[in-house]
Amino acid sequence: MDDSIKQHLLERVHTNPYVNYLEIDFQEIEEGRVVARMPLKPEQRQYSGVIHGGILAAFADTVAGFAAYTMTPSDRDVLTAELKTSFLRAAWGNELIGVGTVVKPGRNLQFAECEIFCDGKLVSKASGTFCVVHPQI
Repeated sequence: MDDSIKQHLLERVHTNPYVNYLEIDFQEIEEGRVVARMPLKPEQRQYSGVIHGGILAAFADTVAGFAAYTMTPSDRDVLTAELKTSFLRAAWGNELIGVGTVVKPGRNLQFAECEIFCDGKLVSKASGTFCVVHPQI
């Protein structure tokens, strides 16, 4: 992937308020694949200390969606049409690592997945369908 394309993608991420709020940091960006980290905070935990499933789902949606975005023309956006998240074990650690991959790219719809790891263990797997749309702004 061309460095100017990577820079464009990173600029889009850095201007996204929700991604910034979650402090998601994209470590690797390739066409159809991204790796991101997200620190965990006390306010993201349930009463038992486990990370809330909504946090995992939001992270998975962001990472899988960004993987889809790497295969989207620069004059288009992606929006989540459907997201399925499976919680495989409790996440107790201090950081999440997400690996997003595009399974099926397309002109109008893309299908992508995200695996989320906490302390080296797979804690969640998600899959999503993403619509390719004209920017709404």
